[in-house]
Amino acid sequence: MLRLLTAILLALPPALAQADVVFGFVAPRGIEQGLEDWQPIADDMSRVLGQRVRLLAARDEKELSERFARNEIQIARASSQAALDMVEHGKGEVFSRLVLTGGKSEYRALLLSRKGTLPTLDAVLAQPKKLRYASGHSGNTASYLIPQYLAFAKGNVLAEQHFKTVQYGNSLDNFRALADGRVDVAALSNDELLKLQERFPRDAEKLQVIWQSTPFAYDPLLLRRDLPAAQRQKITSFFAQYGKVGPNATREQEKLYYADQLAGFLPSSNRQLREVTDLQLFHALFRLTLNNQLAGDARKNQERALYRRYDQLVGILGGAY
Repeated sequence: MLRLLTAILLALPPALAQADVVFGFVAPRGIEQGLEDWQPIADDMSRVLGQRVRLLAARDEKELSERFARNEIQIARASSQAALDMVEHGKGEVFSRLVLTGGKSEYRALLLSRKGTLPTLDAVLAQPKKLRYASGHSGNTASYLIPQYLAFAKGNVLAEQHFKTVQYGNSLDNFRALADGRVDVAALSNDELLKLQERFPRDAEKLQVIWQSTPFAYDPLLLRRDLPAAQRQKITSFFAQYGKVGPNATREQEKLYYADQLAGFLPSSNRQLREVTDLQLFHALFRLTLNNQLAGDARKNQERALYRRYDQLVGILGGAY
């Protein structure tokens, strides 16, 4: 029986004898749309790698990170916060980052309100327990972590305690909730807002930006570290060259644009995630400060644990700035 199975495998074409490679991502504008948008790029990758590339659209960053850790995903596009989890726990390594049309490689987190309502972040902070907030999921960097710390904690506010209600969703969920009047404030990234403005121009016209963050590096791409070296090299080369070299570069650029208004990919490394480690530490320390349920010793132990993890991450990511 063993000899028969071996003979069958040897008789198969190389592309069929190898396991599929799975490219995973979160689809902020819907799973079906995300799969449709990325399929042409996955098809091109399949031809270059000589094996089938399947797409997996996760519901949120938590699911993406968990499936990456279980080796159900070998290549992932993730937010910086989810990428940090994959590097720390899921055997992941950053090898590239996305570049948007126009050469933009950075984004900003935004808070929005409806026009004629809340003109500034200060107006939001001045109304505790009165407003409804649409946040990204906790694993999302742009629509959760960045505004949680840079917008709210800096104003000595914990979003869950400050707002009358907080609902969690992707960019489309948050945009629709605000445009439809179901929330008063919503978090998105500036690039997602641009894409949604194209799809829903009338709804976008109702909204205004009331706060924006400093710029952050755009989403990283990760590979599992346990992939064979030759396969890792093929994947890395595919993303480095896609839309840039060869007779099909122009057509590939069109596929990138329709996938996510992308211009291509730049080389990167785990070092890109350093900016997120600081945010995570400061946000966790702020939450700890406001936790009245902890006694003194328990608080000190948690604080020490936070700093230990921070130091470990700094080492993994290449040291201090």
